[in-house]
Amino acid sequence: MSARGGALRLLGALAGTALFLALVAFLVRQARALPGGFTLSPARPAQALAALFLYSLGYAVRAGRLNALLPPDGRLGFGRAWSLSGSITFLLQVVPFRGGEVAAWAVLKRELALSWPRAGAVLALVKVIDTACLLLVGVGGGALLALRRGSPVLGGAAAALFVSGAILLAILPYAGGALLLRLSRRLAERPRLVRFLGEVDAGLKVARERPASWALAWLSGLGFFAFHLASLSLFLGALGATVTVPGIAFASLASVVSAAIPSPAGTFGPMESGFSAGLALDGVPLAHAVPAAALTHLATTAVTGLLALPLLRRGKVRPSPGTSSPA
Repeated sequence: MSARGGALRLLGALAGTALFLALVAFLVRQARALPGGFTLSPARPAQALAALFLYSLGYAVRAGRLNALLPPDGRLGFGRAWSLSGSITFLLQVVPFRGGEVAAWAVLKRELALSWPRAGAVLALVKVIDTACLLLVGVGGGALLALRRGSPVLGGAAAALFVSGAILLAILPYAGGALLLRLSRRLAERPRLVRFLGEVDAGLKVARERPASWALAWLSGLGFFAFHLASLSLFLGALGATVTVPGIAFASLASVVSAAIPSPAGTFGPMESGFSAGLALDGVPLAHAVPAAALTHLATTAVTGLLALPLLRRGKVRPSPGTSSPA
């Protein structure tokens, strides 16, 4: 029965993948019919599919980032960590009203077989690294755009911010540990909060005691953006948009910053608007930038959904070796 169930799951995954590939090819071929003069001649669905495959490999790099934040006896297998990394991004993007934070927390707790506070601490570290790396990449892209446009003061300020961010990221485990210790002393009368801070510090402890693992975690975070920038450059090229790598980096940062603005579900949201504005700053006509941003967001979200499928379809999982039982 289990073999039959495994075969059915495999067939379902293959069918979903085939449907997704057909959808991407259809969207790329139909892009010439979008309003505003957005054309795609000739259509390049093969390039778009190659770009999205490259994008999925970025989450394999993020799997290394996740495992680097865990103790050696609690690390996940490569495939499971890859799927979990995609699941976190997928849930953060598709669950409305910040519910993705809770959903990602729950999936992380289940897969790592940790208590709620410890799983929350791991998620917080993951988001800190991902956000910091995005800021570094986005600010670096903005600095290059500013210098290219003849704004040396703005470009220099952005470059200084880039260097400062890299330094802060390197010392975070040590500065964070000292800050948590001070907070725990001040909040001694609130044992639950102190216990939660202790769980967060336990996550940072891995980074403090194994600086090589911490360096690997944030290098993997930056490595993801190498795949991210390369894949989006290919994908946007398949859509007929001429965009520079610094422009994509800054547009990615703009999309995340603008995503903090609430919007009704099912509408052209602020994330797409921010990405469109970033592309326009790089010289892409807005009439082209808007549909390109919408197609890019749709396709990349579908990729993370496919990566998440094996975990989200599964029920209870066996604890990883060496992990504690969930509380």
